[in-house]
Amino acid sequence: MLIDRYLPRCDVSLEFETTVDARAEEVYHAIRETDLRDPIISALFALRELPQRLARRLHGQPPPAPPRITFGTMIQDGPGWTLLAEQPDQELVVGSVGRFWERDYGGRTVTAGEFVGFNEPGYAKLVIGFSVRPGPIGETVLRYEARTLSTDDTARRKFRRYWRLIRPGVSMVMRAALHRIKLTAEHQGVAS
Repeated sequence: MLIDRYLPRCDVSLEFETTVDARAEEVYHAIRETDLRDPIISALFALRELPQRLARRLHGQPPPAPPRITFGTMIQDGPGWTLLAEQPDQELVVGSVGRFWERDYGGRTVTAGEFVGFNEPGYAKLVIGFSVRPGPIGETVLRYEARTLSTDDTARRKFRRYWRLIRPGVSMVMRAALHRIKLTAEHQGVAS
């Protein structure tokens, strides 16, 4: 799998898989194009971003309009996300480097070529991989995997504390995202 090229070992990981009644290319398209905002995801992001929203309010700044969030727009416009590798209609791998436990995520921009060798102390590297493959009875298997590796012991301790706090929310968000991707792909399959 492509994810193994970019983060073959990790401190923490999260994996989910679901079957989709649609062709692989429809599922892959849905990975990039499905709007991931829903009430649960919006509420969890609002909770995570509460300090920034309060600071904006204290400074008299209006709240930002909720954007359409897709994995495609995250790759193009999202701060700190880098497309690491892609096999169209099969796999997509994106990465980010940051101090995710900090209020502003402590993002550090790195290119795909710099990602593997990045080891500056005080950071964590996050890789998210999606893959689609044929299932045993004609369906498509959609798989999500996230891996995080810290660059030193101090960052590892900070990230693990943060991870214990956010893991349940991240699990909910990613299960909801997979469900939305599944529904989008199945709807595309019906429409075509």
